[in-house]
Amino acid sequence: GADCPAWAWVVGGGIALALADLVFAAGFWFLHSGTAPIRIPQSIAAWFVGTHAARAGGIETALLGLVSYCALTAALVAVYVRIAARWPRVHVHVAPVGIAYGVACYALVLRILVPAFSAASVKAHDKPVEWTLACVAAWGGIGFGCAWIARAMSR
Repeated sequence: GADCPAWAWVVGGGIALALADLVFAAGFWFLHSGTAPIRIPQSIAAWFVGTHAARAGGIETALLGLVSYCALTAALVAVYVRIAARWPRVHVHVAPVGIAYGVACYALVLRILVPAFSAASVKAHDKPVEWTLACVAAWGGIGFGCAWIARAMSR
């Protein structure tokens, strides 16, 4: 961890985890209903500009969604790194603590904050149950990634 500055771990880790999750989501929705991959980051942009504007915005709103999701995921990494700095014992239990962190972040972000404050017209409860289960698993993976990054930084 000493060879790489903390910000690089947080930003690089956030980008890597966000891109992996976006690829997963794009694959899920393509296989589920033939949804074009560009719709995934556009659906994130819809949190800010609304569903119609996000879909009409083309590559620009897809990039807004992509950058926004990378920033959100980097923030999740940064918060976990701070938690691990405060309570280093979490490094002993990287998998269960990281997965629990990711699932808790899923609940906070996608079940509480986005529905409460999003400009999007399509809400999480409009999605099939298999998508919810896939999200819980994916965000558990994001949490595990956050824990792994924090542990790598501490070495």
